[in-house]
Amino acid sequence: MNRPSSQRRGIRIARRLFPGMFSRVLDTILTSFKPRKRIEHCGEGIIPVAPLEELERDPRHPSPVAIESLPDDVLLNIFDFYRRLGYTVSLKLNGWHVLVHVCRRWRYVVFESPLRLDLRLECDPRTPVKESLDIWPPFPIVVRNSWAWRPYDVLGRNDNIITALKHHDRVCIIDLRCPKSPLLESLLRVTQVPFPALTSLELVLFGDKVVPAPVLPETFLGGSAPRLQHLALRGIPFPTLSKLLPSCHDLVRVRLWEIPHTGYISPREMATSLIPLTRLESLGIGFESPASCPNRRHRSPPPLTRIDLPALIQLDFRGASEYFEDLIAQIDTPSIHGIHTDFFNQLVFAFPQSLRFVDRTKLQGPLKQAQLLFKKDIAEIALRSSKYQGLPVFHVGSLCGAFDWQVSGLAQICSQFSSFCSNVEHLDVRWDRENRWDTEHMDQAQWLELFHPFTSLQRLVMPTDLDELISPALQELTGEGAIEVLPTPPALRLWSWQIVPKGPEPTITVRQLSNHPVALDL
Repeated sequence: MNRPSSQRRGIRIARRLFPGMFSRVLDTILTSFKPRKRIEHCGEGIIPVAPLEELERDPRHPSPVAIESLPDDVLLNIFDFYRRLGYTVSLKLNGWHVLVHVCRRWRYVVFESPLRLDLRLECDPRTPVKESLDIWPPFPIVVRNSWAWRPYDVLGRNDNIITALKHHDRVCIIDLRCPKSPLLESLLRVTQVPFPALTSLELVLFGDKVVPAPVLPETFLGGSAPRLQHLALRGIPFPTLSKLLPSCHDLVRVRLWEIPHTGYISPREMATSLIPLTRLESLGIGFESPASCPNRRHRSPPPLTRIDLPALIQLDFRGASEYFEDLIAQIDTPSIHGIHTDFFNQLVFAFPQSLRFVDRTKLQGPLKQAQLLFKKDIAEIALRSSKYQGLPVFHVGSLCGAFDWQVSGLAQICSQFSSFCSNVEHLDVRWDRENRWDTEHMDQAQWLELFHPFTSLQRLVMPTDLDELISPALQELTGEGAIEVLPTPPALRLWSWQIVPKGPEPTITVRQLSNHPVALDL
């Protein structure tokens, strides 16, 4: 891309003056306006190399330029670079305050380009909002208290947050972590009017889950948010959200997590509310309990026509499998790159709509790598494609704590999605060693069911202690029975996490029973 010469010059100067953390160079500029030493980039930081007089005599370097002699457009490029790098390092939006206090000219350059420099006023519980808003021009307002994770950090400091939110025509970002009272109740009172400049809304509720959370009313945000691009709610019930979403045509990311049962929205309502969101790229829906599930007796058949979400690339879900089935039966996502689902445990899993949905989406593949992971409260399978640098493309988990239930649930999931598992060549099996697993009541046949869909394995990785648990199940089989469980190619490479002389022996014995040579790598 061809930039104007002044912009290229500004970028070169900015990269020399503000590499790395850039604070020492900035201090030099603010105190003297003219660097007295040549500055070079060294690793992550900057070091003074030679006095200015030596630099002037060195023909290999151009003559230094005093900062006050730079034209306004070059200064603007430097300021923009400083702003972007400053936000990356400290996540602070008010870094421009330092620049406008240097001199009248710098103040003029900054205030003449509010859009280029993205000038905004950040208000948190520690900000004296009334005084700050009187001092500065009417820039957009960012309201956040994300630094305060504990209830006693925000209690008694709500006045500044509420005062900032009363300027509803200027608030562009709301990012609040709230206890269930009193901040959330005060928040609900001042957010019943439209926020025409709001582009990002993130509300996270924490506190005692026994106490019910206040429900967001239908009049929240005045029932409309036309410029909203990012919406994230955690632990907050909003049963009438489906009436707000159609007005948010610019939404790019929606994340509704830990939805209480009081905020339940049916799959049909949810799908219908997504129709206008043609720019939506990421959608996440997660429920707090299995009670948020469609009524099995009144589940309607899939619609004849589906909703198209052309820009959606990531879909995350946590809840009952029936809800997910009813939701994806109504949508098409031709550009999706990743699906991440965690289902509440149940005796029998069935995913007919999920299989059709995955076939329609044409996930980028082939998915040659997979991981089976057993954690304290969840067992999951993650399939990966090398095209996306090993990131999970398709992820399915079963939420339960008992180890035998985890293996049984994951075996059902792998069987349901055998069309994917049959292409896996590299399988990595892991478990949380710190958890005290109850393996005494394990039915060894569950392991056979779990591994049966992986018919193309070339490499199997598992920890030694887990290998010792699985091997007895496979040792019970001989001849053709073993081949049916793991019909491997001529060489199946087995990896162990620990170099233990006697650890790998059971695995070698198992593979010898199936008449396949084995290459064991340690």
